[in-house]
Amino acid sequence: MNWATAFALTCTVELPFVAAIAPKGLRQRAGLDSLAANLLTHPLAWYLYAATPTPWLAIEVAVAVVEAWIYAGVTRMPWQRAVSASLLANSVTAAMSFLVR
Repeated sequence: MNWATAFALTCTVELPFVAAIAPKGLRQRAGLDSLAANLLTHPLAWYLYAATPTPWLAIEVAVAVVEAWIYAGVTRMPWQRAVSASLLANSVTAAMSFLVR
């Protein structure tokens, strides 16, 4: 799978999860911020996985941490929701990576 397809699939899956977990008044903003977060993290994760010996799990954890920080700091989600949104969204797409190649 090429990067553009993987990115589109990631966004298609993750954005609704993040928006659904966000507080009611922040759902649209959370979806947009999720797109921005993925624009930041996905290319870097793709590169690190392909070009360095960095373990896959370490990359996924780093992505989840960065995205949770964005949801808390930029979107203004409470920390618990920000972490939940990031972990759920990234867990689903990480699991999907084993099914879709």
